[in-house]
Amino acid sequence: MKDINSMSLEEKILQTKVALMQRGEKFNEKVGAAFFFGQIITEADDAGLDELRGYVKDAVENSDIPPLITSDFENGCGSMVQGLTPLPYLMGLGAANDEGLAYDYGRATALEARTVGANWSFSPVSDLNINRRNPLVNIRSIGDNADLACRLLKQVVSGMQDGGIAACAKHFPGDGMDYRDQHIVTTQNSLSVEEWKEKSGRVFKELIDSGVDSIMAGHISFPSYQSERDAESGLPYPATLSYELITKLLKNEMGFKGVVVTDALGMGGIQGFYDTKERTEIEAFKAGCDMVLWPTESYVENMKKAVESGYISIERLNDAVQRIMNLKEKLGLFDKNRKVFYELTDEEKSFVRKTQKAVSKKSITLIKNKKGLLPADPKSVKKVLLVPVTDYKPVFSVAEHLRGEIEKRGVKVFYMPEADSQKFDAYANEADLIIFAMFSRPFRPIGFLDYYGDAAQLLTMAASVGREKTVGVSFGSPYFCNQYFEKTGTFVNAYSMLDCSAEAFAEAMFGEEDFGCFSPVEL
Repeated sequence: MKDINSMSLEEKILQTKVALMQRGEKFNEKVGAAFFFGQIITEADDAGLDELRGYVKDAVENSDIPPLITSDFENGCGSMVQGLTPLPYLMGLGAANDEGLAYDYGRATALEARTVGANWSFSPVSDLNINRRNPLVNIRSIGDNADLACRLLKQVVSGMQDGGIAACAKHFPGDGMDYRDQHIVTTQNSLSVEEWKEKSGRVFKELIDSGVDSIMAGHISFPSYQSERDAESGLPYPATLSYELITKLLKNEMGFKGVVVTDALGMGGIQGFYDTKERTEIEAFKAGCDMVLWPTESYVENMKKAVESGYISIERLNDAVQRIMNLKEKLGLFDKNRKVFYELTDEEKSFVRKTQKAVSKKSITLIKNKKGLLPADPKSVKKVLLVPVTDYKPVFSVAEHLRGEIEKRGVKVFYMPEADSQKFDAYANEADLIIFAMFSRPFRPIGFLDYYGDAAQLLTMAASVGREKTVGVSFGSPYFCNQYFEKTGTFVNAYSMLDCSAEAFAEAMFGEEDFGCFSPVEL
């Protein structure tokens, strides 16, 4: 490991920068970390993966100090990189409620991450989705219960870090309390200090005590703890700009010795407290964040001036750099014989696939079954009306996959992806079972929790058709059972918009696998 005392001021500052890899551009920045979006890859094939590996190879070869390579592998690597394996969202893991499976979830993520040279994941999401109308957390979280989150997240982190990559618990001090989106505005964790210590704070504290390598600061304030306020607006600063939250609370009081990284600096939640983005990123570092995610082009020069003027102390910079170097040392990045890319064995490839399937199966939750419609008897259910409900057109492929899974069992499927009352009435009369399959992305930035337009129109049909043969299943938000299916006696939560979740639902629907009965959130 390089001695920080031998590093120049510029070298130290570069270590605090997380830069973005851009498709079609050679990555030659000598920075502390490089982040890649899944959009770099356009084809789910070996050629696409090789393209990504080329960017990573450039980043490693052009750096005097080996960089951290990172992305948002929140639900497996396939969520970011086509050609790798997506896992069901964390709330599905919460529904499975299996610590061994949680460890496998983390290990599977680590194994595939290493195949593309990644050694750091901005995951797991460690927020509690306490406010069901939060537009960003939802199924990205384990659930709303701190006990459950602590048990499972510690295993996810252990699986990741035992598998050779650094985990990053996010978003401190805890999202999921607000109804707003930190991509747009600064959000709040509105818990009292005592409530926070039992809920959001407890999750982060237990992850710290169990050895999580890094924590992401969110653009989230914690008013009951903070005394510092913006002079003009009177608003408390987000954690990314708060000395009280990052240095005093997280580092000093909670004893976190790892790396603190900001959430993306381009998000609206960090904007507006200072006149410029350049000033904002300096203040984030001064507050205690050790690495800044996607700063401006002038970040290094501005930091030099801030340190040389004494606005940022050399002690603050050295502490940040030492934390970063310690993490790189732990990951073995200074080993000259280290292979950048890890090749999975056949056994490991099989393990990843089995983990995906196991989480999918164990997460299918039968929320209510008042009419005893599920599991369906294949001898009596010969015709099914399948109505996909979504505002997100790409997931129609998953709906069609579900259709195929039902048809494989010798059942005729009337498929109705668009609102048509005449067709619906005809199909509904003939069908033995009517399935409204809801697909939603409430965690999409600037997204919606509710359905609207054509999707909403389809759900009026669910209310009109009666209770005797209607089944609702959500492959997204778990809360739709009471929002749209109050009068319907049969509802299933599947938590993830993946083919594997559609397959697992079909298996449980026809009694080939057991439904789970544990909900990770209050409904």
